[in-house]
Amino acid sequence: MSKEKARRRAEDRARKRAPKTKAAADDHLATSAAKPASNRSSERKAHRLSAREQRRRRRIWIVAIVWVVANALIWVFTDTWNARWLGLTFTTILIPLIVWLVWDPEGRVGL
Repeated sequence: MSKEKARRRAEDRARKRAPKTKAAADDHLATSAAKPASNRSSERKAHRLSAREQRRRRRIWIVAIVWVVANALIWVFTDTWNARWLGLTFTTILIPLIVWLVWDPEGRVGL
């Protein structure tokens, strides 16, 4: 009895999620038949990012933007290639180090 109820509920959910137009329904059936169910669930999981992953990506973007701005300023305000290479070297080392030491969005470490 419970298997029949579960099957009916699954059919109802599938009917609610199904596309409304006939052409879209045919496309949906063709694509859903081509992909196994496990593949579809892994695709959905790939699009969702955890909060930790979002913070990590934001931190990488901040490091990249600050690095580009710092190197642009070094390029503008220095005349010699030695100073530019030295500035590039220092910014490549120091900017990620500073962000790693200072960044603490959750306040986990009481420095």
